[in-house]
Amino acid sequence: PFNYKVCVIDNDRQQSIYEARSFDIEGSTQTPPYPVWSMQTDELIQSIQQLDEAYDIIFIDTPGKLDVQIPAVQQEVTKTLAYCDYLFIPFKGGSFNMDATLQYLQFLLKLQEKRSATARPLNLWGFINMYRQRSRVHRHLVQEVRHLKDNGLPFMVNRLGNYTLFEEVDTINSYYDEDTNDTGKLNFTVWLSELHKILTQ
Repeated sequence: PFNYKVCVIDNDRQQSIYEARSFDIEGSTQTPPYPVWSMQTDELIQSIQQLDEAYDIIFIDTPGKLDVQIPAVQQEVTKTLAYCDYLFIPFKGGSFNMDATLQYLQFLLKLQEKRSATARPLNLWGFINMYRQRSRVHRHLVQEVRHLKDNGLPFMVNRLGNYTLFEEVDTINSYYDEDTNDTGKLNFTVWLSELHKILTQ
């Protein structure tokens, strides 16, 4: 259903996406549907114009939290975010996860305000990740999200659930399946369709 030229840039120190792709293509005869590159911030800045001309959508995996030892304006992620049009922020249950995400969000809201009057405003969207419906931790998360929504942060309607399927990382085959009966694949399909709608509205 989607016909886009897509690439993924792994800009996170953990390099989890790049390592997963390297593992997936080792010994595989399949051609990956999209490239995954590992790029430090300076390399990304040098390549971004060429990438923008070559691809319809560029996904950049950035660090998910700030280094508390360094001022925000001096951090590498600040430079990377200058080239992003949309930023999707995952919220996961648990006090430690929420505290780190909320600190990051405070910085992002300030950045969004600075870019609001420019030709390329920063669009922020939250989404709930690894959700477990009958969990006390996640009931608390939903309350926090409701508070953030009331204060102006838009959230995706659909949540990514805590399915075993999502732990079986595969960067070659997609879980997207419009005709599936599998709950994990259906969850991902609906979530990705909403993501596509946000990006194209």
